[in-house]
Amino acid sequence: MTNSIIADFGAVVGFSVSTSDETTRGRIAMTRAQLLVEADDETRRIDVEDVFDVVRDVSRTAAADSTETVTLAFDAGGDRGALSLQADAATLVTFQRLLFTRLLTGTDVTVTHRRANDDADERRPCRLRISAADIRLDPVDDEPGVVVRRDEVARFALSGTEAPEVVLYLRSPDRVERVSVRFPSFRLLNLFGRYLRADLLANDAIGSAPERARPIGVLLVDDDEQSRELTTVFLNERSDRLSILEASSARAALDVLAAADRRQAVDCVVSDYKMPGMDGIEFLNAVREEHPTLPFILYTGQGSERVAKQAILDDVTDYVEKDVGPGQYEVLASRIEKAVR
Repeated sequence: MTNSIIADFGAVVGFSVSTSDETTRGRIAMTRAQLLVEADDETRRIDVEDVFDVVRDVSRTAAADSTETVTLAFDAGGDRGALSLQADAATLVTFQRLLFTRLLTGTDVTVTHRRANDDADERRPCRLRISAADIRLDPVDDEPGVVVRRDEVARFALSGTEAPEVVLYLRSPDRVERVSVRFPSFRLLNLFGRYLRADLLANDAIGSAPERARPIGVLLVDDDEQSRELTTVFLNERSDRLSILEASSARAALDVLAAADRRQAVDCVVSDYKMPGMDGIEFLNAVREEHPTLPFILYTGQGSERVAKQAILDDVTDYVEKDVGPGQYEVLASRIEKAVR
């Protein structure tokens, strides 16, 4: 029932269509369709569908009994309104999760799902469901869905270049994955991003940091765009020393190397083996003609003992096989740092 109350609590309320700082004690009730704000003997109603942003949320580091503030932005008859709610953190966290669930669950989206070193799935229609612990993408047909635990999301990126879309980069002990979710509107994309950020807060230390080791310029060469993307994301997660340039072919990579001294230094090449036009071994030989001492790591899922032996004969620095789990990126990052020293 749309009129059933799913949240009810007292709060200090700031309610305006501008930036007023005036607050008053009030009460908040939420149904599936509306937020009801009772303050100063008046009840204001906000349609849940009119909420387009959670401007401020509760920090996950807050103590349960500390006083926190949540601020929502909404459309108010053509004007932009703001509602701030001040209460104890435990109450507001519960409210946030109920609100995000109401705003996002049931959204029709389209999804592509890619595991490391696998071919990408075709985009397929799904229905989104979220909770405090999981993100579920249930296909409209009878095919198995995708379940994402929030603590498996290593990173996410919002994009609106072609369509409202978020890319989730997932990491668990035995696999890495990439899930792309396309939304029907930028409002819903923004709210989903807020939902993710509410649980994925930066842990950067404040204050002076120790002196960092010299950055390492890495040229990553792979004709598979999504493979390059996954490798770049998870290498950067494993090591903050790596500054990665990408090339989609061996010939493009040779152009990068030729211009590297004028743009960004390349300290190590990481190359796939099976590429059109010039494979990884041919590319290695071309690099050795101009850069005989440049570290070169062959990184491929198409390898074999024959390929590995040939690479060693042609003076490859190292050889790392692609895998489906996150351990491959830790190995690769370590081999890059070791090769450059």
